This record gives sequence, structure tokens and C-alpha cells, in this order.
Amino acid sequence: MSLSERVTAVFKDGSAASVIPRYTVRAEQVEMASSVADLVELEGISVLEAGTGVGKSFAYLIPAVLSGQACVISTATLTLQDQLISKDIPMVGRILGETIDAAVLKGRSNYLCLRKWFEWGNTVVPELKEWVEAGNGDLSLSEIRLDSDRKRKIAGDGLECLGNKCPEMHHCHYYTARNKARKARILVVNHYLLLCGLDSGDLIPDAWFLVVDEAHSLDKAASSSLGYSLSEPMLNSVFDSIILSGRTPEKKTPLLDKTRLIGTMISDLSAFAGKDGEVELNDILPSLQIIADASSSFRGEIRGEEDLAGASQALNSLEKSILSLTQVNSTNWCCYTEKNRKHPVLRCVPVHPGSLLRDTLYSSFPSVLLTSATLSAGNSFAYSDSRLGVPVEAERHIFPSPFDYANQSVLVLPEDLPEQNDHAMIAEYAWKIARETASILGGRTMILFTSYRNMELCRNTAEGNPLEGIPLLVQGKMNRSAILEKFREDPRAVILGTASFWEGVDLPGELLHSLIMDRIPFPSPGHPLTRARMTALEEQGESSFSRLMLPEAAIRLKQGAGRLIRSGSDTGAVFILDRRMGTSGYAKMLLASMPPFRRESLEGAMKFLKEQAGRS
Repeated sequence: MSLSERVTAVFKDGSAASVIPRYTVRAEQVEMASSVADLVELEGISVLEAGTGVGKSFAYLIPAVLSGQACVISTATLTLQDQLISKDIPMVGRILGETIDAAVLKGRSNYLCLRKWFEWGNTVVPELKEWVEAGNGDLSLSEIRLDSDRKRKIAGDGLECLGNKCPEMHHCHYYTARNKARKARILVVNHYLLLCGLDSGDLIPDAWFLVVDEAHSLDKAASSSLGYSLSEPMLNSVFDSIILSGRTPEKKTPLLDKTRLIGTMISDLSAFAGKDGEVELNDILPSLQIIADASSSFRGEIRGEEDLAGASQALNSLEKSILSLTQVNSTNWCCYTEKNRKHPVLRCVPVHPGSLLRDTLYSSFPSVLLTSATLSAGNSFAYSDSRLGVPVEAERHIFPSPFDYANQSVLVLPEDLPEQNDHAMIAEYAWKIARETASILGGRTMILFTSYRNMELCRNTAEGNPLEGIPLLVQGKMNRSAILEKFREDPRAVILGTASFWEGVDLPGELLHSLIMDRIPFPSPGHPLTRARMTALEEQGESSFSRLMLPEAAIRLKQGAGRLIRSGSDTGAVFILDRRMGTSGYAKMLLASMPPFRRESLEGAMKFLKEQAGRS
């Protein structure tokens, strides 16, 4: 039997149903698994979009395990990494009747640094002592939640890692995980680690099959891992080493002053930024050299001081990073600062990371699968192909969701909408609908905004006209994890969220029934990276709107709409409050990219929600 036939049999002969609760054979899942099996056997690259509910994890895991080949699975989030290693892979093992040799490797900052723990960790985080003594090392799995400041003081950090010079090297949790990862037949990593590991050549083991899940996020990881960034918080480990050392205040003060001086010089780079944050690299080269020299000089002063070994290594890493940045060829690179943070961040990233991905990724594995629920725009892969550098010869296929969207859900494009740039009126309209649906449903409503400004306008409106017994869970007032945890515990609330809520939010069942989106989520043309990409396309004689802005909005819109129907029994309504969805020539393409919701009037949608609320 071919691998494809063996895989198909697993789904159809009852093996999967015997292990997976309420499992039913889904044609889309079987077809996808068969395609993956052919890919593993025949080699090549496949781009497979799997709609919500297809079950793509099992569609690639079962062929991967049955093939007997070594496999690397890369994801965009810790959540999916943990789900794969603790739930999905063990379940596949039970289906196939075997124990699967699998390992997970996360970023260094997720692991406890034993050197830092023994130097000061027991004082900084005493409640973690019992957990540490039990031999645990993955901080992301600890039930004791730490704020970012305390976690930083005990977590691994590539900038200050002493490597072979570390006294705890042979017991290091991160290196133990790396050693295990090298030997595992299935290794689960994240996109950033995957690309950094391939670039350095010492992290990702040789494997036959690569699965890039959540592949729509791969280009962002490429910009981060293959690009450069510089910010004052890169000196945090230097501050920590000095402050937590046993030195007297008199001896700490001059060292802290020098650290602050370097930090100030880094922050001052933002003065070179234009109105939208763009920076000409040539303009800052002299300043970068001064910062590198200051780091080198400071490191020379503390070299050999055992209690400041971490600070010395961090300064060395900072100097190397800056010098690498000065060597960047400005062609195909975009340099800019992000000022909407506590400390400005200087970034230098590739304008089109696709060519870099083609060189570093696709040639490293005989078989490569790129999969996600959102890779196509208007049934075309042209945009994701360009972003991800996918070769023309790759196989491409869309496996639609098995959900009955027409009966489970409705889509509303209201006719009496204000102009799309009248932000105050749209915010008021959004709360009007949210207030009505929350009243019908007892909460269970989420509003997705394309900007913090619009979200704040809506929050002000909502607070001036509240719905009794229905609290607001607002991004910024609470972090995303806390909002989702609170909503899952009691969905009698309305969520107001921006960018990070448009994807990766799973609220199935009775949790969410009303989803409101304020505008078409076009990328901001004012962002330096977006503008650089637009300029590059226009210089090639291409339309930046049709090649970049529109497909990006279509994919983002599909991601946002995908928050509503997460299972075959979910029901609800989607409201898009952008009049262009009914008047523009490109609206047809946007609608074609979304799930096939049934179109309904505002009144019809409210009636539908009342009927669903009455059944629950």
C-alpha cells in the first residue's frame, strides 16, 4: 500500500473514531491527509489552505508519523506548540498504536536560567523555589504566573548567555531541550526558532519533512529573525547584573550611569526618524558606531569580573548586533522606529523576505508543507506566494471548511452606515449594534477594531450608555490573555479588541455569537514598511493596491470573521460596518475571501440571534 492509502485507511477504518471523541469522517480532512502523504513520498513543496474545522493538525501528523521520516513542525504560537506536544501528537500515537518520539523546543526566554536563579532568583522569585527544585525548566508551563520584569530576571536570554563558560552549562534547561530536540523524530518549534536555527546551522536537526503551520505568519517571523532591532531594553540584563550583584551602592553607581548613557544614546536614535518613523540608515551610521564603541569600552572595564559575566556578555552581543546592522545594504531593507512603546525600537527589516525564505528554508528539506486557514485571497495564492517566496512549481490547494455557514451564521452589511472615515460615528454605530446583540444574547459579543483610536471612541460611547450587567473587557485595560480567560469563565460581557484579537482567538460553543468589525482592515499606508513595499511594487509597474493592500485586507478580514464559527454547532452573526463593502468595486473579492455566510438584513440578523438564544 502507498502512504496515501495507509493514511486514508486510518481515517476511514474507525481508527481515528476510536480515539477522537465525536469524530466523524470529513472528506476535506481525508483529502488533505492524502495530499500530504503524496508530498512526503514524492518530495516538493505544497501550499494547502485548510478552512476552520478541516482538522489540519491530524491531516499532517498522521502522514508524518506513518512515513517513518524525521519531521520538523513549526508554528507561530506557544499555544499551538503546547497543544501539539501535549494533546495532538499523543492522540495520534493512540490512533496508530505507537509511542511517538517527539520533542518541543521553545525560545530561550521560556526556560529558567540556572545561573541567574542561583545568583539571585531565590530572592527575586521565592515562590518558584519548589517548582525549580522539582527539576522543571519551562517557565511557560509553570502555574505560578510572573510579571514580565520578574520573569526576565530568571529567564534565559541569548544576549547574556555565557555558553560553555556558564557554570550551569551541563544542567541548563535550554540546552537540555536542544539536545533532546536533535534526537527526536518529530520536533515542534516556532517560526522564529526555525529560521534562526537554519541560519546558524546548529539548532534545527536534519529532517525529511517540514510542516509550517500558521504559515500566514511566516513572513513576519522572517522579518524579525532575519532582520535587526535595537532598543534600550536590550540593556536590561546589564542593569540586572549590576543591581543584583553583591557590590556596594558606591561601586554600582558609576556602572549604572554608564549603562544609562548607552541606553540614552540608543533611545536618541529615534530623533533621526521622519514623521511616520522612517529612518535613513546612512544618517545613523556614525551614531551606531559611537554606541558600539561605548559598549566595547564598557565591556573592557568589567571583563573578568565574575559577578558581572552576564553584563559583559550582553554588552558584547549588543556590540555585535550593532556592527551587523551597519553592514546592511539598504536595497530591499526598510529601517524605521516604533515609538508607540515605552521605549522606542529601531528596526531594520527586509522589504520582501520571500527571497530570503526561498534561500534559507525551502532548500533545507526534501518535502515542505505550508498550511494555514488563511493563505488565499479571493481564491488566489498570488499574495501569499509573493510574501513567502513560494516557488512556481509548488502544489496549491484549498480545502474548504466543512461547516454549514449558510445555516449556522449570517453576515450583515448595514445600509445606513456613516462614511468610513467618520470614526466617531462608526464607533457610536458599533456600540449601538453591540448593545443590542449583547442584550439579546446576554453578552457573548466581540467588536474588532482596526485602530486603538476607534476602540477608545467606542469605549467612551459605551461607558456613556452602558448595558446593565454586561461589563466591557477592553484591550489595553487588560491584556489579551486575561480578557479571554475572563470571557471564557463568564461570557456575559462585550470584548473590545484591536490587532491581536483578529486571529488566534478561539471562543467556541456558547461563548461568542456576535462579531462586529468596524472597518475593512487595510494595512496602514503610513507605516514605513508598508510604504516601502508599496513603493517597490509601483517601481516595478505593479498596482500596490491590488497586489498588496487589497489581498492583505482580504486575508485579515477572513481571519477576523473566522473568530465566530469554531465548530459544527456554533451559530452567530457577523456585522461589517464599512460602507465600502456594499459600494466598492473590490467588495466582491473581499466577500469571496470570507466564509460563505448567509447574507441578511440588520433586522433579520437580530431575529436570527433571538431564535438562537431561545434554543440555548
